[in-house]
Amino acid sequence: MDILDELAEKFTITLDSQLCSNSDYLKAMALLHELSKELSAEQSAEIDDIAGRLTSASFNAGVRSGLKLGARIAVGLIGNDK
Repeated sequence: MDILDELAEKFTITLDSQLCSNSDYLKAMALLHELSKELSAEQSAEIDDIAGRLTSASFNAGVRSGLKLGARIAVGLIGNDK
């Protein structure tokens, strides 16, 4: 397993709780839920699946970017100590 994948998995619980307390995220999910009420059950399930995939992709990209930035900062700090 890629170390970035492993670290992302370890941070999932903490970051997921932060996402679920984000008012913008909650509003967007509520709007999608309201929209999906007007659709067929199949379409509503598809909207839920797409929303979940978007959330997951955004989350993973954010974790990876943060880890890469942190690594660059650490290398820079270590390099400055020489």
